[in-house]
Amino acid sequence: MTPELETAISAIQPLSPAERQQLLQILTQSNSASEDQVNLKTLNAQFWQGTTLQQLLATQTPTTVYNLKDLATDFWPTEESIEDFLAFQQQQRQELIA
Repeated sequence: MTPELETAISAIQPLSPAERQQLLQILTQSNSASEDQVNLKTLNAQFWQGTTLQQLLATQTPTTVYNLKDLATDFWPTEESIEDFLAFQQQQRQELIA
């Protein structure tokens, strides 16, 4: 054990258990925050360095759509008209602007 650590431990001795717990939480959070910063910096650098099409193809499994009818679905409820939906959508957009 280093002398600095021994000094720190002796300084902690007079603290109450609640204060020790609080100190432990602070130390844990500061360590976690610095690790998060490193991770964010790494992810940021990876994002901006760019990815080639070949790298994307290696990590993703895209499918080719040959016919737009393959994407069609019949999920729209029969009791709801498209006009009702468009009116609702317009109302929502107006509320966002206001």
